[in-house]
Amino acid sequence: MKKCSKKKELMDRMIREEVVKTVLELIEEDAALTMDEVALRCGVAKGTLYNYFKNKKDLLTYVHEQVILPIKKNSYLFNETNTPAERIHAFVDRVFEFQQEFPLYFRYIQSQRSALEASDERMILTVLPLVKVCEAGIAEGVFIDVDPYVMAATVFGTVVGTMESLGHRAQQVQDMETLKKDVICLLDRLILKEKDK
Repeated sequence: MKKCSKKKELMDRMIREEVVKTVLELIEEDAALTMDEVALRCGVAKGTLYNYFKNKKDLLTYVHEQVILPIKKNSYLFNETNTPAERIHAFVDRVFEFQQEFPLYFRYIQSQRSALEASDERMILTVLPLVKVCEAGIAEGVFIDVDPYVMAATVFGTVVGTMESLGHRAQQVQDMETLKKDVICLLDRLILKEKDK
């Protein structure tokens, strides 16, 4: 009985991993994301897919949870061996890495979710952890003394707003590394005390 249970568990994990990979591929290809297409590309029957997910929304919720799992862990924000400024810079690095890894993902997922869902998730996953980093920077006298929620929202908006602007620019950004350095430079000017700039 144990062998059957382990085999089923392994199959379940494999199917779920394939679903995530397939959905991300469909988004990147700007292809139709339907239960039929996901099942076809995963090599399973559509009914099998429905054994795992009630509907497309349920499937997308699962995929989103898997994609943002590393973000949820927030290791770059909670790594207290780094200074608050280093943690802010690590946040910028992670957002840019994510953009390179999944360039169309957030644009797609935002089109599928309500503004309230997106806002709540943004606040819980990123802004509130950034508040803690900002509080630490202010307490250490490294960051300017302003409301840490304002500072955290400013950091978030500067970084994520830059990513959102990529799809609306007249010319495509060729050098993401320079763009990232510009974002870090701007943030340092905004939040660091004069002596630490």
